[in-house]
Amino acid sequence: MDAVSSPDAAENRKPVTRLGRAVQMVLVLVMVLAGPVMIGVGSRMADVHDEIARTGVHTTGTIVDFNDARRASQRDIRVRYTSADGTARVTSATVDHRQQPAEGGVVTVAYREQEPGKAVVLGYESDGVTVRGIGTILTMIFIPIVLLLVFTKRGKRPGNKLG
Repeated sequence: MDAVSSPDAAENRKPVTRLGRAVQMVLVLVMVLAGPVMIGVGSRMADVHDEIARTGVHTTGTIVDFNDARRASQRDIRVRYTSADGTARVTSATVDHRQQPAEGGVVTVAYREQEPGKAVVLGYESDGVTVRGIGTILTMIFIPIVLLLVFTKRGKRPGNKLG
């Protein structure tokens, strides 16, 4: 019987071009930088939320809608409040999984005096907390993967004493 030879995998591989390497590098940089950028943006959003809560004009608001989605990242409330100029406004806030607000419930809203449309609902999370959390998870996933890839590739280079 004739022996069946399998095709050599090395012969079938296409060489990586400079453009291909450049695209790979850009993707790696995006993956590595996305997490820290999101951490920074989320932290800034949370800081703005805290500043408005601390220094803004406080008023009462009424919960007009509660979206009780199963996933915690999609639970939110919409709150109607009236600013000092008499304008009825609406803002939203992220709801923690332990919180169970009810439509019609009364909450405290803080808003910027110069920008009454920029408001936060006291006692509820800033969207920045979610963004910062996602950035942390991305960082914890992608940086170790990239480090692993860098160190395993380094060991396979011709002439390298590691491989």
